[in-house]
Amino acid sequence: MTAKEYKAKDFMEKYVFTVPPSITIHELIRAFVSHNIGAIPVVDEDDTLLGIVSEGDLLYKKVRPRIPQYIDILGGTLYYCGYGRYTKSFRKMLATEAAEIMTRDVRCVTPETEMSVITSLMVDEHLKVVPVVSDKNKLVGLITRHDILTVLALTEKEELAEEDGETEKD
Repeated sequence: MTAKEYKAKDFMEKYVFTVPPSITIHELIRAFVSHNIGAIPVVDEDDTLLGIVSEGDLLYKKVRPRIPQYIDILGGTLYYCGYGRYTKSFRKMLATEAAEIMTRDVRCVTPETEMSVITSLMVDEHLKVVPVVSDKNKLVGLITRHDILTVLALTEKEELAEEDGETEKD
């Protein structure tokens, strides 16, 4: 018997907690804690995906990366390379709203994307969450690593039940 190939629409979380781009960092932190989630999509009033904020983004802000003004190497002084090299660090460090800290280049899938493709994307790019969007970039769902593991566990359980059923018939 051939295994069913699941698509995103079969196992995605359809009711996704989202925030507007104007939510403050403090409100974001409270949302992460109260909803016990690892990433929150940022959407406009029409549910168009604008970006995503992860726990890592907020932790990065708290670490406050130190930017050296100069480095002494073998008696020679090298001065830092200017603001441009550290733009992303400065932006996250100084952010006060979701729009300023969110990741804008979000890897997304469609409801028709097969689970094997989603799993590969998550593993290859070290993603914990993948938004599911319609053809007009409207957020329609969210897939987490936990969602994929749940499908894998259920599939394994079904396969074991089928094997037991075939063994009893023999």
